[in-house]
Amino acid sequence: MSSRFLIMSIVLIGISLLLLLTLAFYYYQFRKLDTKSKKYGLVIPAITISLISISEIMGIITAIIYKPDASSLNIGTIVTTVIGMIFIAASVIALFFFIPYFGVALTKDSINLIGEKIDNKNIVKIIEDTRTPNIFVFYKQGKRVTKKVKFSTKMVDASFFDEKITGIKVDNEDALAYHNKTIRNK
Repeated sequence: MSSRFLIMSIVLIGISLLLLLTLAFYYYQFRKLDTKSKKYGLVIPAITISLISISEIMGIITAIIYKPDASSLNIGTIVTTVIGMIFIAASVIALFFFIPYFGVALTKDSINLIGEKIDNKNIVKIIEDTRTPNIFVFYKQGKRVTKKVKFSTKMVDASFFDEKITGIKVDNEDALAYHNKTIRNK
């Protein structure tokens, strides 16, 4: 029973190290881009890296305080393993849902996020929302699927998506109404 916590601590260390290295690789590729304009996020990336680092530390602490005898309860290993797993799950959720807040760059032919690229030819519309302080980029993925990416105006403003760079005019309208009218009703 108690050897499972040692295995879980090794898995926790491996997953968090893999996440940190992957994020570092994507940031390195992002920095190398030859761009017209580039913005980096600060708060969400710092929180995500902190969560991953804390889970790495929890995995190391679990490996250090682990006792191999079957008679001990290993309460400390249970607590540190659970905390580490919760922080890894929170960081994966942050990476999945908040990737536009990590960074955005404009090149002559695409909008680049950390680990993602949206070609300008696939962009359907860019909307500065009139109801919320957000900018939405609607783009085609494949032949039939239209997706959207939301950017906060705290990170980028409408002038960031300059028509001279992207070739697409930024419209001021209700993004939800546009989404319901064009995408949901297909």
